[in-house]
Amino acid sequence: MDTANSPLFRPRSDSDWEVWRPLFTRLYKEENRPLPEVMRILKDQHSFWASEKMFKNKIKAWKLRKYLKEDEAKMIIEGEGLAPNGAAPEDIRERAERSLKRKRARQRAQTQLSPLPSTASPLPMPSSPTTSVLVPWTPPQPSIVLPPLDRFNITDTRERFLLDLRRWTHSAFIHGSWDSALSSQHNDGRQASRLLSSSLTAGINLFENGKHQLAFKEWNRALASFKNPRLFESWYYEIPMSLLHEVGRVAHSGHAPIASLVLRNVKDWAHKFLDPQDARHALFSDFGDLDVSQLRDLYKLAARSMFDGLESRIDKQNKLLFEVRLNRALDLLWYDPMADLSEWLPSIEEVDKAIGPNSALSVYFLLLQAYRSVAQDQHGDAEELCKQVQGRLEELQKVPGSIDLWRVGLAYRRLGRMQYSKERYPEARRSFNTALRYVSSDSKLSRSVLIEICQRQQAMSAAMNDAGDVFLWTKMLERLEQQTQAQVEEVEDDDEDFQPPIKKERLSPCRTASPAPQRRGTWS
Repeated sequence: MDTANSPLFRPRSDSDWEVWRPLFTRLYKEENRPLPEVMRILKDQHSFWASEKMFKNKIKAWKLRKYLKEDEAKMIIEGEGLAPNGAAPEDIRERAERSLKRKRARQRAQTQLSPLPSTASPLPMPSSPTTSVLVPWTPPQPSIVLPPLDRFNITDTRERFLLDLRRWTHSAFIHGSWDSALSSQHNDGRQASRLLSSSLTAGINLFENGKHQLAFKEWNRALASFKNPRLFESWYYEIPMSLLHEVGRVAHSGHAPIASLVLRNVKDWAHKFLDPQDARHALFSDFGDLDVSQLRDLYKLAARSMFDGLESRIDKQNKLLFEVRLNRALDLLWYDPMADLSEWLPSIEEVDKAIGPNSALSVYFLLLQAYRSVAQDQHGDAEELCKQVQGRLEELQKVPGSIDLWRVGLAYRRLGRMQYSKERYPEARRSFNTALRYVSSDSKLSRSVLIEICQRQQAMSAAMNDAGDVFLWTKMLERLEQQTQAQVEEVEDDDEDFQPPIKKERLSPCRTASPAPQRRGTWS
């Protein structure tokens, strides 16, 4: 049957799914086809489409798992387990043996790293990704090729990092990537990087609130991000600085072993997926050699060095420079709310003159100034700035896509944090609720933010004897923690079609520029 031009049927209810259950069961379980192949057959030959997540949910609901969990399989092999669903003992024993064989294959494929100190739960390194593709590299013109820095025998780690950062900045400029249109490939990499940040942040927040087991599960999710060959592929200007800041936050929060592990994973990722002649390979390899105790000081040096490199290559009124100044100010404020930002933070008049009075950047700068006003106990000024923000937001939202609402939500969360620290609970509750409204649209990214919001709101509601909100935020927090647990288990259980990784085939460099997004693309 020719279904090439047929409209795709998308199941909306359980009854829709039941119609297709026999065919799916035959293809997936009886014929033992991998899930991606089954999905492709249903789409191409039967015009039936659903997301991979929906299929995996049905595999669980219909009890079609091909493999048993390790403890279940061991019990059956040892004669202590029961055959599920009345299955024949010989069949379930064969399934258990197959499950253990698969488990051992996955463990052999895992990269062995130094264990964490005994004070922390060990974080298993995710398995090496199966890929036959090396991230393509666009070499600059032969007349401007920069030789690798190891030819100059630079032994100081920090000096090498700063020089490789400048080399990376120059290569990105030569490629013209900052001036290119947004591509789906780049957007996928940006999303993967943001998810890494989200998991690192969620782990910090959960650990601080006594949820140690869930915290380590989140950090394991962060490590799993390094299976993605697109993770740091883009030449987007924010990636190196944001990565340096995120790992520094983990170390500064008291989790130096986790930070060290992430740094080593960055280096391993570069060696697996990047061409050795690529400036990205050199820079991300340097991350693995950094001392976590020096990340905060190194960040200040790197911020200045990178901005100087940008400023000498693009027009001084370029929007990009204002974007970078904003991001550096935000990162420095995380370490010290009263930090001197005179070299980074322009006046709102300067921003309006260079970019326009109703630009998205002006909203971010106003919210940052509101944050600074609260830190300096100028609460009336902060209220006036927030009124200006609302007016500009109303104008910007009349044009869809003109502002990154996720980033607006993070700015309100930041403002709420400062108000919370000043015990300005009524204002903080409003700021956190505003943040909640703007970040809820992205369920994957927002989980760590929502956990923090619920924790803060729960504490403030209790302090203000608001029993209704205490109940509401407690229940929401419990639900988020359950979702975290379920999602981690899903990552562990649903990899039904695992194959041992094959040796990578290195491809010769080819020209494919990774364009820059219109918003901060990695961490916000």
